[in-house]
This record gives sequence, structure tokens and C-alpha cells, in this order.
Amino acid sequence: MKRNIFFIGILLLIIPITSLLTSCNSCSDRRAHDISSLPGLYEGEATIILPDHVKAMLKPDAEGKTLVPEGPIPCKISITADTSKNVKLNLVDFTMPVKGITVNPALGKVTETDSTFNLEGDGKVSVGQQTISYTHKGKITKDQLNLDITVSIIPMIVEPKIVFTGKKK
Repeated sequence: MKRNIFFIGILLLIIPITSLLTSCNSCSDRRAHDISSLPGLYEGEATIILPDHVKAMLKPDAEGKTLVPEGPIPCKISITADTSKNVKLNLVDFTMPVKGITVNPALGKVTETDSTFNLEGDGKVSVGQQTISYTHKGKITKDQLNLDITVSIIPMIVEPKIVFTGKKK
């Protein structure tokens, strides 16, 4: 008898707890409802941030130029949206410092917090026959785009970061 009451008590605790946890599962999904203001051309500059051990490996060429430019690089990012409220980010009017590198458009999802749109997604960089993955996280507030990009060349060892800041034109 005591055993039956014990198991019934446990069931009475488990059922409300599981229903409570599953009902709040969709609370974290804050997909943006209206992203019509996001598409457009964002003009700004990108800064490449390399860890010190990676900088030490990059030697200048015979003319004294390094593979990775120092300081901010002017560039533009075009954002387009699809019908399922996802965005595509594309680098526009930018010449890579090394021939043969192509940055493919990045796909991302958009969430909304107050008046800020949060972007998160990933993309690929083609270097000849190889493909390197990258992830991006960013925010758009009042036509200002701030984007952090992490390129995973060798995960956790060689991961250069690119920080883009730009304004919608």
C-alpha cells in the first residue's frame, strides 16, 4: 500500500513538471515577425583580428606586404531576405588580398529582442579546391549592423575573427 502511494506521488509530481517544461520550450524561439526593414546594403569597415601565434607565422613578402591587411578594410555587405524570414549576407565590391579566395553568401536566422534584430548563421569560404567554414553573430539596431565573424581554419587553434561595423545606405 505504501509503495503504491509512493509511486502515485511521484507520478503526480512528474506529470506537472514535464508539462510545465515542454510548454515553455517555445518561449526561447523569438523569431522576428517583420524583417522587411533589414534588407539593403550596409557600408562600413571590417577589421581582421588574429591571435598572436598566427601573426607570428605570417611573414611579409619580398615587397614587405603581409597577407592580412593591417587596420580597417572598407567593405559592403548586402542583406536579402527570403519568404521564411531567413537572411542571406553577401560581401559586395570587395577584392580579396589573395587571388583564388571566394566568400560564398552566408545564410542566417533572425531573432528579435526589443528593437534589436539578432543575426546568427554560417557560411563558407572557398580557397581553390578547399572549403573553410565560418560562423557569424551580429545585431542590427536602427540601421547599424555590427557583425562578428569567426573563420574556423583549424578549430580552436587558428580561428581568425573579423569584426564588421556598418550603416545601411
